[in-house]
Amino acid sequence: MRLTRRSFLATCASLPAVTAVAADAGLGALAARSGRYFGAAVSTALLTDGSAFVAPLERDCSVWVPEWQLKWGALTPAITAAADFTAMDGLVAAARTAGKRMRGHTLLWHEHLPDGIEALDGRGGWDSVVVPHIETVAGHYRDAFFEWDVVNEAIEPRDGGADLMRRTPFYRMLGPDYVAEAFRLAAEAAPSARLYLNEDHLYYDDEAQEARRVGLLALLERLVRAGVPVHGVGLQCHLDIRRRFDGRLFNRFLDEVTGLGLSVAVTELDVREHDDAAGRSLARRRQRAADEVTKVLDGLFDRSALAGVTTWGISDADSWLRKGGQGGDNQGLPYGDTFQPTPMRAALAALFTATRTRHD
Repeated sequence: MRLTRRSFLATCASLPAVTAVAADAGLGALAARSGRYFGAAVSTALLTDGSAFVAPLERDCSVWVPEWQLKWGALTPAITAAADFTAMDGLVAAARTAGKRMRGHTLLWHEHLPDGIEALDGRGGWDSVVVPHIETVAGHYRDAFFEWDVVNEAIEPRDGGADLMRRTPFYRMLGPDYVAEAFRLAAEAAPSARLYLNEDHLYYDDEAQEARRVGLLALLERLVRAGVPVHGVGLQCHLDIRRRFDGRLFNRFLDEVTGLGLSVAVTELDVREHDDAAGRSLARRRQRAADEVTKVLDGLFDRSALAGVTTWGISDADSWLRKGGQGGDNQGLPYGDTFQPTPMRAALAALFTATRTRHD
């Protein structure tokens, strides 16, 4: 029988020793064999001396992404204040010492904003506050980040607009053109960086996610047609085992994205379980999370457009899904609470090992 990519992954799933041997190379090293990267979101709190998070970050990640230090509100608490780069500069220095590359996340997002921005309106607000923010932050890290999520979560069909875009403070200032202008400003400030439009809720078979796919594709087509320097799409990939996945539907969407000449990056990967998962078999729960990753990402790994994968955190011990009552004791990252590798790590190792394509 011919060994296909899918049969290879199935074989690896049934032979834990095989994936364990492959994973020993480190996920970053496995990714690099096909010209890709693997990384995770980090914060300075996770990098303190003796932190248990350090070992898996060192072993597996070729790329770090700031979890919150680059959010506008973290840099600048109010629009009247100057940006404070102290925490972020420390993370950049730590990455440099550890030999890691960094992705920038994010220049514009409708959450975690400085006080006072809600009062701004029109071109005057954009020129006086948003333009200096993008120029200052992207310029400060001009040579530090190889990729940027320039705009995060621009699509929201529930806001009721015909263009399906989210009605943010930035939209209020410039309308739909704010995305194009943000990319042009980022390209001027950081000309060597690859620039991404980052979005979520694009993977499953339901009406709400189909509307998001339609809205994102329409926006991307407008940007590409206008010659805007957008290089790729970030798929957050906050996956959810409660939802229905249709591989043909998702692959059709990927065909349309990559047909525009754009790269794709998985930017915030994790898996959400059922809300009542606590108390069930831990081994089974972790395997289901791994199976969801393989099911959804398998088609992506067959595409040369895939630049890399980053998870939103490295261990369930610090998952955002456990904070604020969002997901109980959710099990959905490459390492568990006591920093043991989970089946999700093995699934990622198998995906990187089995890839037939190369990203250059």
